Amino acid sequence: MPRLSNLTIIERSVKGKGFGFDFWLGSIDDSDTPFQRKARLEVSGIRQGSETLLQSRINMKLRISLSDTVAPGYIAVVKFGTPKARLVEKCRM
Repeated sequence: MPRLSNLTIIERSVKGKGFGFDFWLGSIDDSDTPFQRKARLEVSGIRQGSETLLQSRINMKLRISLSDTVAPGYIAVVKFGTPKARLVEKCRM
């Protein structure tokens, strides 16, 4: 994440609240507020599959919008069989 967005994981999101994301991201450049929640990260994985399956998982995550008004979001989908990851910016505030 830091190479792509200057953001890094600062804490896990609270489970069971219905927000639908996994981690809060904070700025690595802002020394005044290093732990301020700047964006959300949803992480998903598949064991193996085609590019079509990888893209369909991304599309599924893009449709989930429970927390889109809370903060900007990113989606990361990882394919473990043949290691590959895709990161998508979900929404901007």
